[in-house]
Amino acid sequence: MNRKAPLVVVGDALLDRDLTGRAERLAPDAPVPVVDDCGERTRPGGAALTAYLAARDGRDVTLVAGMGDDPASRELRRLLDPWLTLVPLPLTGPLPEKTRVLAHDRPVVRLDRGAGRTRAATDAAREAVRAAPAVLVSDYGRGAADALRDDLA
Repeated sequence: MNRKAPLVVVGDALLDRDLTGRAERLAPDAPVPVVDDCGERTRPGGAALTAYLAARDGRDVTLVAGMGDDPASRELRRLLDPWLTLVPLPLTGPLPEKTRVLAHDRPVVRLDRGAGRTRAATDAAREAVRAAPAVLVSDYGRGAADALRDDLA
């Protein structure tokens, strides 16, 4: 049996949200498309996507990433929960969220919110990194890699 080695992913998690609909007219108050009948889909983004894909591929994955108690963090935890082990790092604000509005599967606009940054490393995070047979760093400049820089070295 070809067993895959466990993996620790360290980085900045995001929540990606897609609003997909159809655009068949322009708004009367501005020259912009009106996107009707939007369906919504959420998915892991950033380091969370990296960890999620590795876990879906049959790997034992631990994600070390900033996570709070805001709605985006709660939704991301729900998406990741059955697939991997999460070692949360404290955030200074809400989890970053990227919302893409698509019409006929083509991007119209992206809306960003949540400027949370990782505040500090935790003992659990340090231990996960030190014990890892392999570490993948997925850095989006929101502090997770910086918080664990000494342990990653």
